[in-house]
Amino acid sequence: MTSKISLDQLKILDVIKDYQETVSKAVNIFKCKYKVNDLLEGWYNRVYQQTGKLIEEGVYFYAFHGIGLEVQFKDKIVDFDFAFFPEPRHDGFDLWRLTIFIQNQRNKYPEYKDKEDIEREFNQLIVNKVIVNPILEYPTTLYFLKSTLELEALD
Repeated sequence: MTSKISLDQLKILDVIKDYQETVSKAVNIFKCKYKVNDLLEGWYNRVYQQTGKLIEEGVYFYAFHGIGLEVQFKDKIVDFDFAFFPEPRHDGFDLWRLTIFIQNQRNKYPEYKDKEDIEREFNQLIVNKVIVNPILEYPTTLYFLKSTLELEALD
């Protein structure tokens, strides 16, 4: 991290970490339950339905869409897309997805009452190059923590 990052930005970084951990939890549930490595391929091959519930695993509802998935847990909802590097990655995020994630957890993130606050902090992370939209063969609108990317994705 650089010294340019304010305490406010550290809050949004905590949200990003929570979001990514929740996404990983959802991905791992499907991988373990259905013994698949690629969730989209599992859906396309009808290993599981497009929508459903996995109550025993703590998933109250899920819905695959396009190149992504929405998962509703008891205490939070997460919606994510995969990006292809070319291998699928699920740690990407954007302002819209983070905003929805925060809005579904008002008690956990009371400091984000206004969407403008989330947007301002998100944009500051872009300016400070803490998060980047990588250059990929199959373009994505998702951002990633710069520290998790290979140099060739940044050129």
